[in-house]
Amino acid sequence: MRRLAVAAIVGLGALVFTGSAQACSCAPRGPVDALSRSDAAVVARLVKVIPRGRQRADYRYRVRRVYRGARMIEGGEVISVRSARRASACGLPRRQPHAIGLFLVRDEEQRWTAGICSTIAPRRLSQAARRGYDRSRPPAQTSCAS
Repeated sequence: MRRLAVAAIVGLGALVFTGSAQACSCAPRGPVDALSRSDAAVVARLVKVIPRGRQRADYRYRVRRVYRGARMIEGGEVISVRSARRASACGLPRRQPHAIGLFLVRDEEQRWTAGICSTIAPRRLSQAARRGYDRSRPPAQTSCAS
């Protein structure tokens, strides 16, 4: 009987801690809408990740193609994108062997920012750009919640 009580207490404790864990969830948004709301959109390949404290990191990408923001970013340029360090906090992928599409937003300090919710397959970004986007819509913050 005592073992059963201990097992029940351990099980309840695990449920309490599991409930407090946070995970990233992305609000659904179509690629054309995301393109319209971003300050820039690029296809780039991850070069390096530089930790910036316990919660943030700068992700360095070599830009292959610019779909939005050509006045601020050039193909071939290496850009720095601020994001969370952990995937559970919506951070960008740390191991990306292939190029990735990124919807970028400028923060108040004029740094590029993005998260996992701001990524897209390069082919889908190209299709969204061909379909066009509403240039009159103001950019918005990424729709990631943790």
